[in-house]
Amino acid sequence: MTTYIDLSSPEELYLDLINQVSNLKKKRSVEFNATEYQRLLGEQRAPEFLSRLISSESEFLLKESDKDIESFFNVILTALHKLESDAINIIAQKIRDCLSASPNEKSNLKIKLLTNLFNSFSPKSSQRYEIFFVLFKLASDSGNLEFVKQQTTNLDTWLDDWSATTAHRRKIYKLISTIFKEKNGMLSHRYLVKYLNTFNKEDSAEAQEDSVRACIESISLQELYQSDYLLDLEAIRFLETSANPKHNLTYELMKIFATEQLGSFVQFQTRNPNFLTDIGLKPDECMQKIRLLSIATLTSEDATVPYSAIAKSLAIDENDVETWVIDAIANELIDAKLDQLNRLVHVNSSTQRVFNKAQWTQLGLRVDAWRTNIKNLLQVIETAKTTQIKPFYWQSR
Repeated sequence: MTTYIDLSSPEELYLDLINQVSNLKKKRSVEFNATEYQRLLGEQRAPEFLSRLISSESEFLLKESDKDIESFFNVILTALHKLESDAINIIAQKIRDCLSASPNEKSNLKIKLLTNLFNSFSPKSSQRYEIFFVLFKLASDSGNLEFVKQQTTNLDTWLDDWSATTAHRRKIYKLISTIFKEKNGMLSHRYLVKYLNTFNKEDSAEAQEDSVRACIESISLQELYQSDYLLDLEAIRFLETSANPKHNLTYELMKIFATEQLGSFVQFQTRNPNFLTDIGLKPDECMQKIRLLSIATLTSEDATVPYSAIAKSLAIDENDVETWVIDAIANELIDAKLDQLNRLVHVNSSTQRVFNKAQWTQLGLRVDAWRTNIKNLLQVIETAKTTQIKPFYWQSR
């Protein structure tokens, strides 16, 4: 974080800026007329002076050395915070516009300067949001995706600090999701869900295309096996009753992958043979995923599952069961052991795809069983304490 030591008067800072530009242009044999700048200062129109200086001279300055550029903008930032609040916002926007242009030129330096601008405002200043958005976009446009990813860590806390509106949140969430769409599918999907979560019944129609995308991603992302959270989003639920039949089918398909098993998927495919390819999904990959999800559901119901039950549920040969169970273990859907002799799968734990009333009931039964077991264990320990034989040195004297 850059620290500014404020020792100069505003007038000294303004003259310093004029001198910096004048000296740099002189070195390049470029004509510089400071008359207009001096007139604005003489009329005590500092905001207009800074605004014109940034707009007129930044293109030239940004071709100079990094040291000269940084020196100029550091003086600008120091002068900025000596202005009235309204003027500060105007000049800050001028700086953002200037530094966000031509993102592939001196991008690392521009990111540094925008970061300095960001840090020059108090942590709860709404200006930080505006700077942050431009900083994100610049970093993205210049290919600095790792920088963008690092900044997402505290984003929700910052948005709260900045009292960000729903519109602000939507804008930044959508941007992050778009940035990582091709490079990091899971991160992109997470921020798409955050974006969709800002919609309610009244405005969900605005998000239909993004809701469709979220549904398709929940199926296509091979590392994503639990997607029932989509069913809680108003924007997603809107698709079920949308006037667009394609959106209705997308919702139905998403719900199958979120809550149902292979049989439902096969029936859907039979009714809509070309739909998967129409929306960009690969039928073979979908079949593989729904079978793995079916294993998770089957193994969540019983601690011991026969090979034959798995074969029937997945519509596969019993000889292929072990391969599918191993795949489910590798994808961390289940924790289980194969009993090849007895042709059983012993399940330690399984991914719970949906958590509703039935699952709460099942969890309650397990907790009751654990409580009973612990109670019995404590009783055994207490009995052992009272019945153990005391050593000879314990005898009364």
